[in-house]
This record gives sequence, C-alpha cells and structure tokens, in this order.
Amino acid sequence: MFDSNQFKRSVKDWMRSNPEGSLAELTDYCEELIPPQQYAAHKWLVEHTVSWYRHILTHREISARMEGEAFD
Repeated sequence: MFDSNQFKRSVKDWMRSNPEGSLAELTDYCEELIPPQQYAAHKWLVEHTVSWYRHILTHREISARMEGEAFD
C-alpha cells in the first residue's frame, strides 16, 4: 500500500538534503518512491510535487535577483 503522507515526508527530507537539487533529480526521486504497480494511480502526485518545486525554484531565482539589485 502506498502511503502518500510518507511520500510527502520523504520529499521534504530530500529537499533539506539537496537544497540545490534540480527538477530532474526530484522527479527521479519521486518516481522511485512509488511502487511500479501503483505508479499510474499516483502519477498526479509526482506531477504536483514537481510543479510545486518549480515554483519554489522560480521564487528563489527572483529573490536572488532582487537581493543582487539591492546591493548594486
């Protein structure tokens, strides 16, 4: 049985351990967490997680740019 709460905890742990992780790395990690026979039913969770992480990365880029402009 796939535990979505464990999946979420694992993703948060991965993010803490890989602060510079890429979208591809996170996607691979998420796909590994879901048993192959249950992947079709939970693919949406991978897509949602990757979309959320893409938003975080974009926000980090914007924040870094704004900080850089503040010091110019």
